[in-house]
Amino acid sequence: MHAFRVLLLAAGLASGSSEALTMTYPASTTLIHERAADWAGGEGRGVVAGPAGLSLVPGASSGTWTSAVIAAPAFDELVPSWNALTPGRGSVSVELRAQQAGRWTRYFSFGTWSRAEGRASLDGQKDASGQVLTDTLRLTAKASAYQYRVTLRGAGTGVTLLAFATSDRARQAAGLGTPGQRSAWGRVLNVPARSQMLYPNGGEVWCSPTSVSMILAHYGVNVSVPDAARATFDRTYDGTGNWPFNTAYAATHGLRAFVTRLPSLAQAERFITAGVPLAVSLGWKAGELPGAALPTSSGHLMVLVGFDAQGNPVLNDPAAPSDAAVRRTYPRAAFEKLWLTHSGGLAYVVAPRGTALP
Repeated sequence: MHAFRVLLLAAGLASGSSEALTMTYPASTTLIHERAADWAGGEGRGVVAGPAGLSLVPGASSGTWTSAVIAAPAFDELVPSWNALTPGRGSVSVELRAQQAGRWTRYFSFGTWSRAEGRASLDGQKDASGQVLTDTLRLTAKASAYQYRVTLRGAGTGVTLLAFATSDRARQAAGLGTPGQRSAWGRVLNVPARSQMLYPNGGEVWCSPTSVSMILAHYGVNVSVPDAARATFDRTYDGTGNWPFNTAYAATHGLRAFVTRLPSLAQAERFITAGVPLAVSLGWKAGELPGAALPTSSGHLMVLVGFDAQGNPVLNDPAAPSDAAVRRTYPRAAFEKLWLTHSGGLAYVVAPRGTALP
């Protein structure tokens, strides 16, 4: 057993549990709403909840769903993600507010998502309680609960999954050095290797959609890197690195996708053992990541595909100059430190629906 406690309260539906799927670690918790019971206590205006998720009532062109209040371990960051159907010009917006010392913040918006062009985050959201950094709500004081509000627009628009990764920034590296499971070492998933650097006019900053493209290809969905970049472009951020936009796009191909934060490479090993590669976010200064495709990075996505026989992580690093050079192995201790301290162990989890997750 790892030192980290994992609660998979709804992973086994046969148990009849009414609780939503929750992954709980010492510094982070990810809650997923996707089953009929998960919407209990919420209120819809023009939106109804059911086994397939949230949808507009017949005849409505737009509507909102407001959740019940959700208690959580103390947190000062929250990253939402969602899986949505947005036919035509349909769109979805997710907003969140947090409860700090018994008082509610304003609702903060994570912009407007659509599979069509025009998706955008929302700038300028900052006050005494916190701010939104494109895809992350960062609070000035710890919160103990949150509430979400979802707006659906356009006939046929719906939401099938909502995920909320809360975390305590001060403890994000608490799992550094957790011993790994040697039984997971020596396993590398056959994830196709793709370089972002082959594409002029923007490819050098397409690490996130390139990583998504590789994971989709692993599941038999062949999407070109430029197509993935176009489909994840955030016109306000003016780039393709918006975390929930990337998982939302992956989900449009029939997969289940969300953003989470893991406490250690030991926990990531469990996903590799389950056959699930992870897109992970890290940053480094010169000399901090031996063998890196880039000398430095303020934030880079790559795909964790396995571990070598010594437990070092094996990555598909899209910053490599060619597809043939994408597969790389990085030193475990250095990589884990850079991942946990930069992004708090952030990862995209993308897998076919029905896949048993650790």
